[in-house]
Amino acid sequence: MPTHIDYHGSFEEYVAAKWNIQNKMTAADFLVLNFNQDLAKELARKTQATVVPFSTQEKVDGAYLEDGQLYFRGEVVMAANEIGVPGSHNVENALATIAVAKLRGVDNQTIKETLSAFGGVKHRLQFVDEIKGVKFYNDSKSTNILATQKALSGFDNSKVILIAGGLDRGNEFDELVPDITGLKKMVILGQSAERVKRAADKAGVAYVDATDIADATRKAYELATQGDVVLLSPANASWDMYANFEVRGDLFIDTVAELKE
Repeated sequence: MPTHIDYHGSFEEYVAAKWNIQNKMTAADFLVLNFNQDLAKELARKTQATVVPFSTQEKVDGAYLEDGQLYFRGEVVMAANEIGVPGSHNVENALATIAVAKLRGVDNQTIKETLSAFGGVKHRLQFVDEIKGVKFYNDSKSTNILATQKALSGFDNSKVILIAGGLDRGNEFDELVPDITGLKKMVILGQSAERVKRAADKAGVAYVDATDIADATRKAYELATQGDVVLLSPANASWDMYANFEVRGDLFIDTVAELKE
């Protein structure tokens, strides 16, 4: 993750720090790894622990996705579309959860009920409320492009009004162009607005300007019709306007509450 490299110094150092978790593990311990990543497969060969993989791309000896169903070692646990939070990364998260739960002996019904009821962690693709058929999602934690790409993967772009922009780190947003193509509208704010607008232009997406999060939320709601989604997923840090992403997300939540009143 680019946002962690500034702390760890390099991607290799970041991986090494994460991999420390298994240093003292033995064959009696389970290590749950994401086999969608070649790096994880490679590392799996270098541990004493018992590896339990999960994957959305292939059938593995652990948890996997097949024909829209989530399996654990050949047994259907639940349908992928029953997970309470949207997004391809959340299918991966659910598979990791299923692997741990099954290893601990939790029954399928409990797993299904828990994953269906889970509405997301605060500020991370969190379902906030619905007003006149318009759903609001707070993904203020998405402070980089990759996070916003993941968030958008869970929705039909033609029904999404995306609120984006924030701290200008000097990067362009070309990588976001394929992911924002087909959006209903964008509401753009913050220091990086001009750069985000360039990406919107390349994607052929119309946008409006906003002065802050409250203004952006109101404008997005005005642009929305029944069945639409207003998604705050900025792809930028918040520090140009707000102390942190939590403050930004809380303002979004507060504004949605005001709109509902």
